[in-house]
Amino acid sequence: MTQLTDSNYWIDVEVERIDHAIPDGEIIISSGISPSASYHIGHYPEVLMAEALAWGLRQLGREVRHIHVVDNMDPLRKRYDFLPEEYEQYVGWPICLVPNPYGTGSYADHFFTEFQQYFAAMGIVPTEVVKSYEDLYQTGRMSGQIELVLERLDVVKQIFAEFGREVAGEWTPVQVKGADNTFINARPETWDRKAQTIEGISYVDGGAKLNWRLDWPARWSVLGVQVEPFNNHEHGAAGGSYDTGRAFSERIFNYPAPIPGARYGNVHLGDDTTKMSSSKGNLITPESVLRIIPPSLLRYFIVRSRPPKNLRFYTDKRLINLIDEYKQVAAALSRGEEHEFAEAYRFADLGDSLTVVPFAHLVSVYQAAQGELDRVMAILQRSGYEVDESVLAGELIYVQNWLDSYAPAEVKFALKQDMPVLDLDESQRKFLAALADSLAPVQEPIEAEWMHNTIYELKDAQGLTPAEAFSTIYQIILGQDFGPKAGWFLTTLDKDWLIKRLKLEA
Repeated sequence: MTQLTDSNYWIDVEVERIDHAIPDGEIIISSGISPSASYHIGHYPEVLMAEALAWGLRQLGREVRHIHVVDNMDPLRKRYDFLPEEYEQYVGWPICLVPNPYGTGSYADHFFTEFQQYFAAMGIVPTEVVKSYEDLYQTGRMSGQIELVLERLDVVKQIFAEFGREVAGEWTPVQVKGADNTFINARPETWDRKAQTIEGISYVDGGAKLNWRLDWPARWSVLGVQVEPFNNHEHGAAGGSYDTGRAFSERIFNYPAPIPGARYGNVHLGDDTTKMSSSKGNLITPESVLRIIPPSLLRYFIVRSRPPKNLRFYTDKRLINLIDEYKQVAAALSRGEEHEFAEAYRFADLGDSLTVVPFAHLVSVYQAAQGELDRVMAILQRSGYEVDESVLAGELIYVQNWLDSYAPAEVKFALKQDMPVLDLDESQRKFLAALADSLAPVQEPIEAEWMHNTIYELKDAQGLTPAEAFSTIYQIILGQDFGPKAGWFLTTLDKDWLIKRLKLEA
């Protein structure tokens, strides 16, 4: 953590601003996510931005609490494809009351518990987890805020009007739970303050709730929230829910609105033009991501860019760029040098190390060594890399998983154990035989540059184009027209086996 005078990194800038705005006492930061289905990595900015701010403030010696709210009173908006047909009857119910489709408990609890298992893996340690239904509404903690809204209903409507949102005269932002477990707007004239009921339903034990635009600022005052990051598109637009929330907070609940800790952007999967969404299915889960990169790298991906930039998570070859950048930052810091993303790395680093080997090279070496750790180590050593075997073994798991699930065809290859049936012409056969003869007297380790130059000399002698020469090599070894850089690749193979294959004998 550095001071603003030394750093323009967004965490440093935001932390400095928060520290100046709240100079004394404990700082309370909040985050909140609705467990409407399986969480995806598009949810991580919400919670990781809060964690990053808490981390930065603690670096300055400040006391910080991170309260994570599970917004489990949101309604089930539709029957998602993964739900059985009978779940049509639960559409409109708050998800805290919808049955768990996979066992006991509620729908909301199932998906939050599923996500919570990644808290530890991702180094996310909220000070407190608050469930909206059980901890705020059922306990009566929100009853005072409900009463303030009903008392000042005219002001609530005036605020909406100021933001161009006219509401009907009979409208009220208090909703009650009916016999069918759906929430409907209550009539304000049915409010009985002494009995603490509206529409005859108690609002101190979860029978009523506030409209979502009032719920958010009401929660700020109940929990004492001073800082909260939020999505710039969903909440931060002019006249959006933060702007109205600030007005409600100050004029209805008599509470200063929290500092917007970071207005983050959306996360997109690859080149998809729409943000990740559980309802649309254009997502990738933390489980899938953490099979191909370590938790530290996912943390780094979320916090490396200045909010509110939208983020794109690629699973194809472009993932390699992210991995190698992370390795470059780690290498710079290990040499005592600074890097533009040094602070992102310092926050992200959980100690799950990667090797210094470029990921694309590791992908090729792993396949050339047929996944055998000892052979990978030997090939890397011949290439001039000194790596820790245990760190390498851990990274190779990510390599294998990426190859199995996401790697494009052009980076994948496997040695053909048996000679492929090929229709080679005379010039191709002579080229291969000449390469075998040139290779035979050369002492190991064979230099990749020597192999590359020899291939070019011999292909010219036989009148082959570079494409014809390399395709011929790949076809007899891999059974395909493409592969890794041939000069390097051939040096990774067993010399005796390679000579026999070039002679079309094995």
